[in-house]
Amino acid sequence: MDLPDKENDSFFKGLIAMMEHLSEPWGIKDLDSRHIYMNEASYLYTNTPLNFEVEGKLDDEFPANWIEFASDLIEHDKRTEVSQSRVTVIETHYWYGKDNLTPFISEKLPIYNDRKEVIGVMWNAKPFNTLSPLKYINQQKPSILSTEINNDTFTQAELDVIFLMLQRLSVKEIAKIYNISSKTIENRIYNIYQKSDVHSLQQFEEFCKFAHLDNYIPDRLLAKGIQFI
Repeated sequence: MDLPDKENDSFFKGLIAMMEHLSEPWGIKDLDSRHIYMNEASYLYTNTPLNFEVEGKLDDEFPANWIEFASDLIEHDKRTEVSQSRVTVIETHYWYGKDNLTPFISEKLPIYNDRKEVIGVMWNAKPFNTLSPLKYINQQKPSILSTEINNDTFTQAELDVIFLMLQRLSVKEIAKIYNISSKTIENRIYNIYQKSDVHSLQQFEEFCKFAHLDNYIPDRLLAKGIQFI
């Protein structure tokens, strides 16, 4: 492929050779925010047709619905170039062409030449890990947050409360988020405990671990867009 500025070819080609074999989405952009390369995992992540030639394209030229955030993606590029260091965002969208919103962590890092000049940025994306404190308390590896769940036990309203319970929020804090009374939340928690056959939060956390509820996040709590962190 013809890469911009032949003097920097070796830097880009070395990165491309590495990225081609990675299972996570990786890509390279130039200082004008034009794409130089995306590996196959990136095509799948962005739901970009495999026959679409990304080289030289800006984000808003892609045949994909996430281009509505093109200005935020360019801002991510520029912050990386100016800071000359890693810049991280949370990207929440319908990644992989799925019907449900999914949060991903996306990092961009500057690419330097031999003169220590920034000549572009490289990016990658990986699933956002669960926020649940019991993962860390029990010294477990964080799991991937998902809005999809196989559940025949709890109502959607109860699943919403379960997620916030696992974040160790109080009844008052949960009630404030949903703008309903604390009594309503208390009733939901009572019903949740009854269905789970438990009597305490600690017992319920164990139940959630085995029922795989500890990596679930209600999609109504996710906001589509780019969040700088």
